[in-house]
Amino acid sequence: VITCFGLSVVSSRYVGFSVVALLVEINSVFLHLRQILRMASMAAGTYYRVNSIINLGTYVIFRINTLAWMTRWLVLNRDKVPLVAYTLGSVGMAIMTVMNIILFCRLLRSDFLKSSTREAKKEM
Repeated sequence: VITCFGLSVVSSRYVGFSVVALLVEINSVFLHLRQILRMASMAAGTYYRVNSIINLGTYVIFRINTLAWMTRWLVLNRDKVPLVAYTLGSVGMAIMTVMNIILFCRLLRSDFLKSSTREAKKEM
């Protein structure tokens, strides 16, 4: 990610693409708030639940949709992007996509699927 942003700054190209990439950071606000609430032992409260719902919503809008749009743009404009930038962008997007899928699954399991898991364990 740093290399991709660095390429944008050094070459003075793809600045709009980089600005769109920063939309992903909107969700980071709610991810960090989630962690703060967990550290404050407020993981069972209403604030945590509301934050979890907002977190998942912003995750889908600002992480998944933004990265999907960026991948689509990169594929559609591959003939206009130099090979080095295209390769760097493709590898970066692939890594970010895998990381975001794993994080999304962990968030779902931790915040929304944990109650059904606990109930199943109680029944056993």
